[in-house]
Amino acid sequence: MKRFFHTLVALLLLAACTDGNNELGSKDPFSIPDKEGCNVKGTVFDDYGTPLEGIVVSDGLQTTQTDRNGHFWLSSDLSKRRFVTVTVPSGYEIESKEGLPQFFDRIPEGSTSFSTEFRLRSRRGNSDRFTVFMVGDPQIRARDRGYDKFAYHSIDMFEDMCRDMNKLCATMTDRPVYGIGLGDLIHEDANMWEIYRSGVKTLSFPIFGVIGNHDHDTKAPTDGEAIRPYEENIGPTNYSFDLGRLHFICLDNIVMKGDGAGGYSDGLSDEVYTWLCNDLKYVPKEKMIMICSHSSMFGKPGKDPVDVDKNGRLYAQKLSEYKYVHSWAGHSHINFNKVYSKNGENRLSNIEGHIVARATGALWLNEWVCSDGTPRGYYVVDVDGEKIEWHYHPCGNQLGVSNGLGDDYQMRVYSPSDYGDGYVYANVWAWDALWGSVLYTDNGPNAVAGRPMARIESYDKAYKECCDRSNSKPGNLAKEEFKPDTNVKHLFRIKPSDGATSCTVEVTDRFGRRYSASLDWDSASTSDMAL
Repeated sequence: MKRFFHTLVALLLLAACTDGNNELGSKDPFSIPDKEGCNVKGTVFDDYGTPLEGIVVSDGLQTTQTDRNGHFWLSSDLSKRRFVTVTVPSGYEIESKEGLPQFFDRIPEGSTSFSTEFRLRSRRGNSDRFTVFMVGDPQIRARDRGYDKFAYHSIDMFEDMCRDMNKLCATMTDRPVYGIGLGDLIHEDANMWEIYRSGVKTLSFPIFGVIGNHDHDTKAPTDGEAIRPYEENIGPTNYSFDLGRLHFICLDNIVMKGDGAGGYSDGLSDEVYTWLCNDLKYVPKEKMIMICSHSSMFGKPGKDPVDVDKNGRLYAQKLSEYKYVHSWAGHSHINFNKVYSKNGENRLSNIEGHIVARATGALWLNEWVCSDGTPRGYYVVDVDGEKIEWHYHPCGNQLGVSNGLGDDYQMRVYSPSDYGDGYVYANVWAWDALWGSVLYTDNGPNAVAGRPMARIESYDKAYKECCDRSNSKPGNLAKEEFKPDTNVKHLFRIKPSDGATSCTVEVTDRFGRRYSASLDWDSASTSDMAL
């Protein structure tokens, strides 16, 4: 009876203090005692008005947990702190407003103290199964700006991406779907935030944000000031949440130099690294972590951020203590996957790095293909408990290939004449060291079936054709910008057998899915499918 009365009173108070939108961050309906030395306080409770104990709350630097009454306190420098965030635990819904997750409350400018509350709604159904769309670098610019005049407009590609994600989400009726935009959501133009938010508003699922270098105010004098436009339009730059058995961390690993020209360095500032350590204090070591940033924190072509980025060795050591870590990033505009345990690096054997290609195609060109030959698109990450699988999803209509390519399209095969050296090439854009061998079979009279192709580094022919087409356009004064990437890490080749006129290339990914692509270079036809 006592619990019933408490719940009834809490619900009446809640109804009086909210507008019915079921959002986090409405003003405090409970009386919270002051605590000496603390100027931020609040309450976390569930949809029945029951206080929740042990919920992690942060001001963007410090973290704490709620007590048995659901109360928390922080001693914050309110001249620097702009949000209070709650780490929504597994088993509770992450509310959203117009597509943006609402796990935070804003601290008004000039505040000397701040009080807030968070209401968490219990999740219905299985919380261990869900899907995440990992999206890299939409980087939208005005239709009449610079390079967008030369090819497809980035706004058009962004809108097509949103339609594609909604279409795919509609097929996933047995689980919740989320998105994570891995930075460079816009391109250095604050007017584009309205365009980005308009697109996000159409989504049928919430999409989290990560700040990229082009999302900063490049004219700001300090790194702290440079993030303000992002904060005003999207929200906090460093936060965490739990989905199922996984702990997600989104953070800012771009340190702006404040030079007025957009200069920056990669890595975690001392403040962001401190926040990360404070967040991890409450994460059990047996937890699996998904860490999302703009620039890759683990693995890049030609270098390892762990060794060169600010606080790289420190955050790597910290994260190496956990059960397993998947690092997701954009920024490089290519697909690149690094499995440390298969790279002879036992120091980080529990970590993998994943770079996601640009969702709107090659930078400046906004073509159907990215600079490494990956078709524009995004990763689809399916989670069931601690089982994590992913595949690359080509996005929308792929000009020059076909309309509406599906998830079976995981490689592109080139004929012996395409590169002019007599080799057959295969670009397998989601490949990593845990995939099987890329196997080649042709129709030559003395052919041997299933010959392994050799992995090499070179450019992608389809992207070069896009560059050549752009360079030939009248009035293009920036031809130097359109050069083929010569560092593709997922390219394979082999010499065809004598007399061959067609071939089939097959590969099995790390999750047991087998893909096949066939090419007849007499008729220049290609077909791709998953088996």
